[in-house]
Amino acid sequence: MFAVIDASGTYSKMAEEITLARIVQAGVVPMDTAAVASELQQTWNRPDAAEWAEVYTKIFPAYQLLIESYGKAQDVVKNHEVLDSQR
Repeated sequence: MFAVIDASGTYSKMAEEITLARIVQAGVVPMDTAAVASELQQTWNRPDAAEWAEVYTKIFPAYQLLIESYGKAQDVVKNHEVLDSQR
């Protein structure tokens, strides 16, 4: 049995830790939303990869930076640009 631990909020860090300890003791495997999305997605090698990337930016707003960095790296390859480290 699994529980998405970041799917609900709590009023204190102590309450979060007590709850997590209790569910683990009961045999539940805690996961977070990103882990659930990754399990559902399974691979980036799929036609809807861009839509999955959008999902990750909602879970982790900073993920957009990774997407932009990857896009720029792909542009460098596509345009046969020389890397700064090789100039």
